[in-house]
Amino acid sequence: MSNTNDVFDVEATSLQQDTHKPIHRGIPAGPRNALVVLIGEFCGTFMFLLLSFIGAQTAINNNDPKNTDPDAPLLPMSLLYIASAFGTALAANVWIFYRVSGGMFNPAVTLALVLVGAMKPLRALMVIPTQLAAAIAAAGVVNGILPGPLRVGNALGAGTQPVQGVFLEMFLTAQLVLTIYFLAVEKHRATFLAPIGVGVSVFIAHIAGTNYTGTSVNPVRSFGPAVIVGFPHYHWIYWIGPFLGTFLAFGVYSSMKFLDYSTANPGQDHDDIDRANKHMNAPVRAHATSLSSAHSRSTLVGSPSGRPRPGKDSHSSRDGVQGH
Repeated sequence: MSNTNDVFDVEATSLQQDTHKPIHRGIPAGPRNALVVLIGEFCGTFMFLLLSFIGAQTAINNNDPKNTDPDAPLLPMSLLYIASAFGTALAANVWIFYRVSGGMFNPAVTLALVLVGAMKPLRALMVIPTQLAAAIAAAGVVNGILPGPLRVGNALGAGTQPVQGVFLEMFLTAQLVLTIYFLAVEKHRATFLAPIGVGVSVFIAHIAGTNYTGTSVNPVRSFGPAVIVGFPHYHWIYWIGPFLGTFLAFGVYSSMKFLDYSTANPGQDHDDIDRANKHMNAPVRAHATSLSSAHSRSTLVGSPSGRPRPGKDSHSSRDGVQGH
């Protein structure tokens, strides 16, 4: 009877082990991880732009009922609504997918990671088409589920010239990429809050630039709606500007790393507390060392032979030796 029970126990254990074996067993880690990144980037980019486009479409449709000009500047409340939609949608989805794919959702950000060695170029070449496909899908879904024509495409406004638009997009994107470099790429005690900083950066960019360029800072954000409603003749500025911004931010970040910026204001993170303490206590140690050196020099000067003058302590020492 006990032998039968042992057989049943062995079979049950074997079945349990088979049940808990991962379904991806046998798939090499490289292709499997690449697939996970692509799925994560598609889902994250799609959800980020879907929610952002819905928010922007709502704000534009209700901008100013009395003004029928489609090119009229956005009112402050509409501008704030759009900035909030893009900023919060990005923050939420970066937070969701940061540990899955990196939460890039933007070819300019992908390039930024390649430049600092945080992503391999081959993987970037797979990620960017995925981001483009997700942007087209998001724009198409919004166009299909919301009434009226799609109105979320980027366009120059307020008399902005294409060259001006390039520089504006460059600086706005540089702000975003610097945020990613210092909050996400650099590991510190607040890294887990990086999605908030990234979202706030995009929020500020929309406040600053939407009435002038529509605020892209992300080529696929401009590309998706353009596929649905048509490309403006200056669509190129929404690629050149963000990529120039990436290189600008990379230059600033590389300079700070070359100069070892962490020594300029130490103690901001848990990993350099010791360095900060040494830095703060250096003047005290230097003062103590100078006092000790001065005391030693005065002692030597007071001795005719150049040796320390015998004092009470030295007599005590000799007495102690003689006592033995």
